[in-house]
Amino acid sequence: MHTNATVTIETGGTSATLTRDGKTMQVQLLNPPSGVQFSTGPAVRSTTGPAPPVPDQENPGITVLMINVPAGSATLQVLFNPQWDGMTASDFVNPPSVALDSWTLTSHD
Repeated sequence: MHTNATVTIETGGTSATLTRDGKTMQVQLLNPPSGVQFSTGPAVRSTTGPAPPVPDQENPGITVLMINVPAGSATLQVLFNPQWDGMTASDFVNPPSVALDSWTLTSHD
């Protein structure tokens, strides 16, 4: 995810805090498989891909929030939780986990 927020990865690497202009958002890996963690990097093209026909423009002030996943198969759940003014931690409720093949327009109920 590209962001112009300041990104702080918490100890253990399974949650990150994004802050910008006095606002905060928590990003959390829910039930992460072993070895799955957040990291950050610069907003530049990967050196392993094909070269672009023209050079990319620079992205000053942009950070990439990445999820590092070891080789193999993994199921990931990522919760983006804006920290709204006037709310406390108990006001935030994690949504239910719904298998992808069971998604519907009302699967959040």
